[in-house]
Amino acid sequence: MTKINTIIGAISVAFGALIIYLSRDMSMFDDYGVPGERFWPYGLAILFILLGIFQWIGVVIDKIKHVHQSVDLSSTAVKRAYGLGLFMLVYATGLHFFGFIIPSLLLIPIIMWLMNERKPIALVVIPVVMVAAVYVFFDIIFNSPLPTSVLFE
Repeated sequence: MTKINTIIGAISVAFGALIIYLSRDMSMFDDYGVPGERFWPYGLAILFILLGIFQWIGVVIDKIKHVHQSVDLSSTAVKRAYGLGLFMLVYATGLHFFGFIIPSLLLIPIIMWLMNERKPIALVVIPVVMVAAVYVFFDIIFNSPLPTSVLFE
């Protein structure tokens, strides 16, 4: 477990550094102080780097405490995580072809279902409210367009 956590931390830090490197030529803010195309990727890169550092801190703390845990990679929770990871790839592809709204309206209830939410009203209302809030804040208030569909243009 310690070796895997160390590797995951390294991958997270490397991914964050890669995002920073690839976005180095983009502008952080435009002339009016509005966040530019580098703003959000840079913020995500910092979060990836912090995640990796916290992962390493956890490894060090576990070594100090002499905590050794085994992981059952065939457990239900791990299978759900694998399924969610696979669905996130489908979601990313859906963002390209169908834009933000349709894939997000499908993603949110699936995540809720995987987290054992079974109330039908919650599975319908919460995704609509969340997608509407994201649309209003990013597209209207921040004037930062969300992914648009290449099929329905």
